[in-house]
Amino acid sequence: MLRKKKEVQREDRKLIVQNKPLSPLSEQFRMVVENIELMSIDQKLKSILITSADPSSGKSIISSNLAIAFAQKGKKTLLIDADLRKPTIHKYFRNGVSLGLMGLIKKESTVEGAVFKSDTPNLYILQAGIIPVNPASILASDRLKEVLAELGEKFDHIIMDTPPILAVADAQVLSGMTDASVLVIRNDYTVTERARKASTRLEQSSKLFLGAIFNNQKQKQDHYYYQENL
Repeated sequence: MLRKKKEVQREDRKLIVQNKPLSPLSEQFRMVVENIELMSIDQKLKSILITSADPSSGKSIISSNLAIAFAQKGKKTLLIDADLRKPTIHKYFRNGVSLGLMGLIKKESTVEGAVFKSDTPNLYILQAGIIPVNPASILASDRLKEVLAELGEKFDHIIMDTPPILAVADAQVLSGMTDASVLVIRNDYTVTERARKASTRLEQSSKLFLGAIFNNQKQKQDHYYYQENL
């Protein structure tokens, strides 16, 4: 029990934009948000998919911090854990348990019953829910499109955390349902060729590929920076 409590504290500390809003790292996340909003002047970018080339690249924590940064601007923001194979978002936002995204897809829950309000003002969380046996077919369903359309009417921005695009087809399928996509690349971890392959897939499947966020987890503190083109 004591070990679980320490794990919660450790994961929560990774929400740098929430815990240290004046830090240089938080400012970098806000700069990414500003860039996205500038691009939204000509085309509305409400839903943004976040994926990575490889597992363990830090995409879920980057998704979480970006969602917080949007919410801090007064935007009603929804963070969706769309990784139905290895969901992670619940580790950072422990507001309870619900049927989540799967509950909405199966019509076992309403939006009000599935979505949690986080401790950050304007930020709401939709967990993955019960892990299905056939995530790829579920994510490609017309029902998910209906769910996303309903959520789009209720929130200003939607950040969707998805599985690594080179590991499974999920992110590639979902990228066609969102307004834009972002690739997370972990420095000194992701091979350059795999990063290029992942970006090519997003360019082919996304409505708009915004670029990459580079994550270096080998420093004493996590470091992130944004690049529009690989």
